[in-house]
Amino acid sequence: MVGLVIQRCISSCESPKAAAKDVVENKLPRLPNQRDPQSHVLGHVATPTHTHGIAHCPGRHEHLLTEAPPTAIKSAWVKACSSQGNNNVLIPKGTYMSGPVLLEGKCNGPITFQLLGLIKAPVDMNSYSWFSFSHVDQLTITGGGAFDGQGQKAWANNNCDKDPNCKLPISVRFDFVTNSVVQGISSINSKAFHMNVLGCKDLKFISVRISAPENSRNTDGIHIGESTGISVAHSIIGTGDDCISIGPGNNNLNIFDVQCGPSHGISIGSLGKYTNEEPVRGVVVQHCTLIGTDNGVRIKTWPDSPKQGIATNLTFDDIIMKNVQNPIIIDQQYCPFGSCNEKKSSLIQISKVKFNNIRGTSASPVAISIICSKTFPCQDVEFSEINLKYNGGDTSSTTTNVKPHVSGQMFPSLLSA
Repeated sequence: MVGLVIQRCISSCESPKAAAKDVVENKLPRLPNQRDPQSHVLGHVATPTHTHGIAHCPGRHEHLLTEAPPTAIKSAWVKACSSQGNNNVLIPKGTYMSGPVLLEGKCNGPITFQLLGLIKAPVDMNSYSWFSFSHVDQLTITGGGAFDGQGQKAWANNNCDKDPNCKLPISVRFDFVTNSVVQGISSINSKAFHMNVLGCKDLKFISVRISAPENSRNTDGIHIGESTGISVAHSIIGTGDDCISIGPGNNNLNIFDVQCGPSHGISIGSLGKYTNEEPVRGVVVQHCTLIGTDNGVRIKTWPDSPKQGIATNLTFDDIIMKNVQNPIIIDQQYCPFGSCNEKKSSLIQISKVKFNNIRGTSASPVAISIICSKTFPCQDVEFSEINLKYNGGDTSSTTTNVKPHVSGQMFPSLLSA
């Protein structure tokens, strides 16, 4: 193993080779009550042949290293990306400060970004993104480390609902990344979205942890747009917005064994706000647990859409709700902050939707709300084995512009508005 190491001292440090060996041989910590990731999601963590890194060598009383600048991380990445074979960018154990970093392909082989330490963002950062991985194939991000967006000040000053030009950085972006794995990494206290996926293909998130308080506005856990073959599995997400939000242009997404809460739930949408949106086809949300969330599983589209759109083949299966405010929702009148014409119907055609084996407790009397478009009523919506109870009494439902198919247990029963 060849190492290019940027460091302040050597005598008290673990060598890059030893640190990398420790990660390769020491399996990632398992999340509690979670199944074997390999049994459901195919993930591969490449064993690197070359290591390029930034070493953290604290003194006897030193706990924070503030000298891991973006140029050092970028330099290690460029060396690894331009080398032949499997290459590794190593961030050892320790705490680092770093401003915005863009890590780009095309690389000459598989590349691993091995984060053992904690990287912190500046409290004030005038950028749309913090860490960005762009146009990379066969990327593995692993190591058990964390990205800390230090977003507390940003949440307090967030006025993005009123200012369309507001600029809050996404903590970790994946743009046009293919055949890749993110495993065992944490994101905490992002200023905006924790992770954003755009134009990616066959990208897997396994055993990730995402955390921010429920008052952290616009901090979606993982937002996915215009991508194919994305999966999120065996993960724990709690934040101030959607745990997972699925935007336009997505195909064949799989969300499996995710614990969600606090948050706004797991959402498809919002859809139908912009003119250039592509259809959403093939989303499976399965074997998930939602705890104390504002919403459970949700499909949301804007009224007064600028053009017709499609959301089809959407499945929500084997879901546990624990004190969830609105467990099952289709909302085709989604209009936050009164920013649209609610008198006009959504032009998004929702079809082939399955809600199966969803059970648990609702925090509100209305456990199921299906409000579809008057212009394009929902088609082929199926409910089976639904059992949602309200601790304060009986649960109820409301449905509009839909003729659902029901089989098996159905509690509450479906009522038309």
